[in-house]
Amino acid sequence: MTDPSWSLQQALYQALSAALPCPVYDAVPQGAAYPYVTIDREVRRNADFLNSRLDERFVYLNVWSDYPGQKEVKEIIAAIDAALHRQPLEIADGRVVSCIVRDTDTSRDADGVTYMGRVTLQILTQH
Repeated sequence: MTDPSWSLQQALYQALSAALPCPVYDAVPQGAAYPYVTIDREVRRNADFLNSRLDERFVYLNVWSDYPGQKEVKEIIAAIDAALHRQPLEIADGRVVSCIVRDTDTSRDADGVTYMGRVTLQILTQH
């Protein structure tokens, strides 16, 4: 069985695209309108237990908005949490044991206009 990283990203993309009021991108097209969510990066840690191939993954999502203030970013973060909370993610190369929103935060971008939200997903996969 191969590493489920790409299969997991596809499942996250599908789940979020179906649930969010804005586009989800891996690579943001030039001139994309706000708001949108990006799948930023993934960190994998070996979490083998009792000879079972388990990986703990942290997937980082970014929410981008030019709405005045943090309201839109916070609403999209809440929608991400609702879309993934206790929802099974089906992957082709293994299975998702658990997926939780571990951390969120918001901040004003350096341009003083755009707001950014960050969502950290903690996902345990078995393959």
